[in-house]
Amino acid sequence: MKLLFCSLIFVLISTISVAEEVDSFGTPPWQPVGKYTHRDIRESSGIVASRQFDGVYWTLNDSGNPSVLYATKRNGELIQKIKVRGTRNFDWEALGIDDKGQLWIGDIGNNSRMRFDLNVSVVKEPNPFTETETQVIAKYPYRYPENNVDAEGLFIHNGIPYIVSKEQSTAVLYRLPALKANEKQVLERVGEFAEARLVTGAGISADRKRLAICTYNSLWVYDVSGDNLTQTIKRKPWILAHDFQGEAICFEGHNLYLTNEARDVYALPQFWYEKQWKLPPKDTQSAISLLVKENSDGYKLESYRDVGIDINGGHAALNAKAVGAEVHQKIEVQHRNLYQISAVMTRGPEYGLAELTVNGKVIGQSYDYYHSEPVAGTLVVFGKVPLNQGENQIILKNVGKSTESTGFKIGVDSFQVLHASPFVRKYMVLGPFPKTDTDTTVPSVSSEKHLNLNETYIGIDGKTIRWRDVATRPSGMLDLRSNIGMNTGVVGYAVTYIYAPIEMDTAMLLGSDETVTVWLNGKEIHRKRVYRRITRDADVIPCKLKSGWNEVLCGVEQNSWTWALYVRFTDADGVLKYRSSPNK
Repeated sequence: MKLLFCSLIFVLISTISVAEEVDSFGTPPWQPVGKYTHRDIRESSGIVASRQFDGVYWTLNDSGNPSVLYATKRNGELIQKIKVRGTRNFDWEALGIDDKGQLWIGDIGNNSRMRFDLNVSVVKEPNPFTETETQVIAKYPYRYPENNVDAEGLFIHNGIPYIVSKEQSTAVLYRLPALKANEKQVLERVGEFAEARLVTGAGISADRKRLAICTYNSLWVYDVSGDNLTQTIKRKPWILAHDFQGEAICFEGHNLYLTNEARDVYALPQFWYEKQWKLPPKDTQSAISLLVKENSDGYKLESYRDVGIDINGGHAALNAKAVGAEVHQKIEVQHRNLYQISAVMTRGPEYGLAELTVNGKVIGQSYDYYHSEPVAGTLVVFGKVPLNQGENQIILKNVGKSTESTGFKIGVDSFQVLHASPFVRKYMVLGPFPKTDTDTTVPSVSSEKHLNLNETYIGIDGKTIRWRDVATRPSGMLDLRSNIGMNTGVVGYAVTYIYAPIEMDTAMLLGSDETVTVWLNGKEIHRKRVYRRITRDADVIPCKLKSGWNEVLCGVEQNSWTWALYVRFTDADGVLKYRSSPNK
């Protein structure tokens, strides 16, 4: 017992030591710096940094929520809830701030394009440490000059609200022609943002020299010269792709802060967006926290600023003077499967060649990390490899240098481990049906026999419909919208067939953007009521495949824009086969 206790003490001390080393580096731009943990902040749709209270950030929720502003810390921790009197939250989608310390609330959401009560309200910024409510000073209703559109971007420039539309085609900048409280005005059309579309947030710096807009997967930052925004948005901006699913953006100085529907908070330094270096994915695991120190040799922990890169974060750096240095990591996975192994690496003048070994097998080829200047955040895909359930051993080793490199150094920030088994690519689809009762199964599922794919049904509007053979996009995504219809408030079905050579335990990896139900061989194995954006492998469903052909039926609701499905199964040995019909 005494020996076990001593071992536990050692593990705890090692864990605490690694955690402190990681924390001392700060958070790199591709990882969240915080998260809204307070249950009332359900979906941050607007954010501004206070200009009066240091370290205070204001945010708000969108439609269906109370008329409340939330003061938070940089890490998303709640400071105070502020009740807003004099207006209601019909669809708050944006938040702005002006030079007088006033907050502007954009009730500008218009998903249906049928709203005629769009408005912007202004309140004096409350003290979040002493106040709990604030009153609307003025409200500015408006309408669009032509077609009614949706919008989620708002910023205040020279005391005037500017609104950025959220449309599929292009983003348009509008402004109120004057401040006339309680008088509905026609917005002035300022101009178009070249190429940008589906804008979810906007912000302008306090010195009015930077203008930023964000979309779900990118941000655009404009260098503002003078007050002519018409000319500004025609210029080439800094463009940076990301995977934040950004909903709101603001400046603090010239640094950027973003939030998303998952309640994450991101900090993006001016240094990074002006360099326009590509951001690696956020779903990476710290290489430092995975270190097995007793088996590693010839490395040190190093911050990015130590190597001349002006951002937070750091890496495990292998010896630059000689080959053979290595770091050992242990990665755990929940399911045995084929996985793609990638690493977030540092490049620079003294960086050489690295080789990755997983469970004793070299993966891919050695990579050359030479670059003329230090660069962090380079995502390198090493390759695909079967991983065992539980613990797996990874070794990164420096094995040489390129002609231009001055050394053998290697720097690893984090690893990304993704499922890599193939997606189902062929389906039969059926629909759309009215979503009158989502608990009603329209196709006749049975554990005794497969579906009758020749059967006809009555769909919406009394139309006769039947099963149709379709293929996914190259990415593996089944686009139900293009294959079934553009309707909303409906449900559709997709069926596919999987052959297993023997009875086997596996896991179904499913992605859907709306409520989904799954039947395996006529038995319901998964039901989830959800509204989300489509992502791969969002739901992991343990299941058992029988020997031979297995029928997988998915019913997916449609209530919004996208309507899609991803399906695959864990298959480390590559033995599963797929087709859209059991008779083909």
